[in-house]
Amino acid sequence: MSTTSTRANGSTKGAEGLLHFTPVGPSQMDIPYADLMNIDLSTFADGPDAQQKLAGQLYQAMTTQGFFVLTGFGISEEEIARQVDIGYTVLEKTPLEEKKELDGHMDQTGQYRGFKLRNYYEMEKGVKDQIEQFNWQRDMSDQPMPSTIKPFQAEVKSFCERVHKDVLYKVYQLFALALKLPIDTFVNFHKYEEKDDSWFRYMAYYDEFSPEDEEKVGGVWLKGHQDHGAVTMVFSQPMASLQVRDEQGVWRYTRHTPGGIIINCGIMMEWWTGGLFKAANHRVFAPPQDQRNHTRCGVFYFSIPNNDVRPDLLVDSPVLQRAGVKSIFKDGKNIDALTFSRARVAKVGKSDIYKQPWGAGARLVEVIAGVEVPHFG
Repeated sequence: MSTTSTRANGSTKGAEGLLHFTPVGPSQMDIPYADLMNIDLSTFADGPDAQQKLAGQLYQAMTTQGFFVLTGFGISEEEIARQVDIGYTVLEKTPLEEKKELDGHMDQTGQYRGFKLRNYYEMEKGVKDQIEQFNWQRDMSDQPMPSTIKPFQAEVKSFCERVHKDVLYKVYQLFALALKLPIDTFVNFHKYEEKDDSWFRYMAYYDEFSPEDEEKVGGVWLKGHQDHGAVTMVFSQPMASLQVRDEQGVWRYTRHTPGGIIINCGIMMEWWTGGLFKAANHRVFAPPQDQRNHTRCGVFYFSIPNNDVRPDLLVDSPVLQRAGVKSIFKDGKNIDALTFSRARVAKVGKSDIYKQPWGAGARLVEVIAGVEVPHFG
C-alpha cells in the first residue's frame, strides 16, 4: 500500500474487507475554473420538448469546449462512492505479483485490460508517471480478474450495465437530437451486447513525484490530449486536477460537482460531426497547494463504438449539412473503430512524442493508423 495514500487519505477497512477511500476536501484557493454547461438528465422523462431543450444545451457545450457536467442521471452519490471504494481496494490491496501477472501490456495489445502500473508512461527528461489503473471491459468474462474484485464483481458488472444502458444511452440520444438524426443513431453504434474496446477504469494518481521530477514536468501529471473514442465519462472528484484547454490555449480546472459526471467529446465524435463538435483538449495537472499530498482516485468509462462502426461524417444530418462541414477522410478511406482504437492505445505514453518537451500553447501532431492525432502543451 502506498504510504502517501494511507497517511493522506486515511483508508479504513470495512466488514467485507473493503477499503474506504476518503477524498481530499474541496480547495479553498482562488484558482481558475472552467465554466462548464450543466445538463440535468432528470428532465429527460418529461417528453420530447424537455429532451430537445437538453439537446440544445448539449449542442452548445459540444460546439464550444467539448465538455459538460451531467447530473440527475439516477445513480446516487453513495453508489458512486461505493465504486470508488472498490477501485481503491483493487489498486491498494492486490499484491504486486498478481498485478504484474495481470499487466495489460497495452503497447503490445492495443487494449486497456488489466493493470497499468506506475512508471509505464514515458515523459520528458526521463520522468515516469505516478498513475495506477485497473481497466476492464464491460463483459468481465473474457479477461482474468484480480482476486480483490471478485467479491464485488456482480455489483461492479451491474454498475457497468446501468451506466451504459440507463445513462450513456440517454446521452447518445441527446447527441442524435442535437444533430436532428434518428434518436437511436448513436445508441446503435454503441450496442451494449456487441463487441467493442470500450473500457471501465479504476484509477489513482499518487502525488509522489520527487521535487526534481515535478520541476522537470512543470506540474503536468498527464499531458494535454484528446480522448480517442466517442465520449468519456469521469465521475466527478473533489480534487482539482482535471483541466480543460479553451480556444485561447488557457488551461482551467474543472469544478467538482458532487454525484455528477464530467463528460467530454472524443475524436470519433468529432469525426462524425466533421469537427462541429469539438474533441475536448484536457490534461491532468498538480492540484492547488491545499490539496497536495493526497491521492486522486476515481471511476471512469471510455466509450468506443462497436468494432465495425466507421466514425465518418454523418451526411444525413441537416445540422451538419447547414454547417457545411466535410469528412476528414480523403477519397472515402475511413477507418473502423477497432483498428483506430487499438493503434491509438498502443501508442499512449510510449511513442517518442511523449518524451519531447511541450511548450505552453504548443500543438504537436502524431500520425496513428494514418490519422493525425493532436497533443497540447
